Amino acid sequence: MVIKLEKTGDFHKIDLSKDERANPVQVHVNLNWEAVKNSQGGLIEKIFGSNSMPDLDLGCMYEMMNGEKGVIQPLGKNFGSRKISPYIYLDKDDRTGIANDGENMYIFRPDLIKRVLFFAFIYEGARDFQSVNGRMFFKISNGEEIYLELNNPDSNRSFCVAALVKNINSQIMIVKEEKYFQSHSQADEFYKYGFNWQPGKK
Repeated sequence: MVIKLEKTGDFHKIDLSKDERANPVQVHVNLNWEAVKNSQGGLIEKIFGSNSMPDLDLGCMYEMMNGEKGVIQPLGKNFGSRKISPYIYLDKDDRTGIANDGENMYIFRPDLIKRVLFFAFIYEGARDFQSVNGRMFFKISNGEEIYLELNNPDSNRSFCVAALVKNINSQIMIVKEEKYFQSHSQADEFYKYGFNWQPGKK
């Protein structure tokens, strides 16, 4: 059964307290989008690379129960780790949207997180989310699946906070955020993580 989070603020809870030692819950997050080439731009847009396949990045800002904070994303080549803190891992950077499985991130120890903010960032190939049909899936190891669409985009904003995952009293809460920003730092300021951002390239 797939649970769809329709609008901003909709949420689903997952209980971590049941059989946690024998069967620890893991969370698989998937970002996918349409590989539609943008060919309507003029000469300037073609020079600066917007006449290309949309390249979306899946990333997250995280805060652990012990206060540790960080960012995982292809930009800067920080893919996280399966075996050491934060136990959050990004599998690859899909530059074209052609990969059938998009980009995937895994939370191996959701019991250790305080909050994880999952975002999608358009690196190149589109001005905003209006043409890319972005969607995010959460596949839980207990068999539950949660789905949300990025279907209410703001024009000319290339950064979307899609969902917030919170650990509250041994329950994981997945909340649809779908808030659009112009940059990483603007989203960070809104959610108060407190990072120092610098421009980067792939």
